[in-house]
Amino acid sequence: MAKSVTHRTKRVFEDGPGALELEFLDQAVLPDGRLKAPFKGKGAVCARFSEVVFRYLESYNINHHLLAMSGEARMRVRRLEMLPLTVLVRNIATADLPERFAVAEGQVLDVPVTELYYKRPGGPPVPVNASHCLAFHLASEEELRAVDRLASKINAVLRSFFERRDILLVDAELEFGRCQGALLLGDEVSPDTCRLWDRRTRRKYDSDCLRSGLAAAEPAYREVLERVLG
Repeated sequence: MAKSVTHRTKRVFEDGPGALELEFLDQAVLPDGRLKAPFKGKGAVCARFSEVVFRYLESYNINHHLLAMSGEARMRVRRLEMLPLTVLVRNIATADLPERFAVAEGQVLDVPVTELYYKRPGGPPVPVNASHCLAFHLASEEELRAVDRLASKINAVLRSFFERRDILLVDAELEFGRCQGALLLGDEVSPDTCRLWDRRTRRKYDSDCLRSGLAAAEPAYREVLERVLG
């Protein structure tokens, strides 16, 4: 049996020297780590959503780790040496941004805001800037430039992609890893890692729905996948 490691919403299997297999779990977890509960069908939704997004980004010459789908909720991916950073790109003020900068909840930002968070082992993410990353060897200057360029391009491409489906990309958490001298987009791009709102009603189609319970989240996840596929 292949060796595996379980993270919050995924199980990672060894798949040879250059590849891994990711199994997306039917597990609901809030961003702060609370509300661990079974969420029927969530793994398949997030895996399929991520596949669609990765393939779309590929058409814009944005490299990612997906090799192939290996099941309804499983994908085979390149093995990356992950940067210990989460890159959060914000297009609309929500979560903690309104309080931090005294702006209205839901205000569309004049320009996207990119924030870096150190994925501290065993603790909550820590906000960092470029000098932190260099001082603590989290990433090189060249990698930081590449991350900024890639995050900006991914955000622009996906904003357009979602807007054509009457969805607002409020913000997105992106992760990158090293592979043969290049940085690739890794992890997933799904309702678990993006805030997605209906353009007209501002109904939420993401993990924020979990705060209202699974009864609200399950149909929201299914509907946003249908809109992306459509």
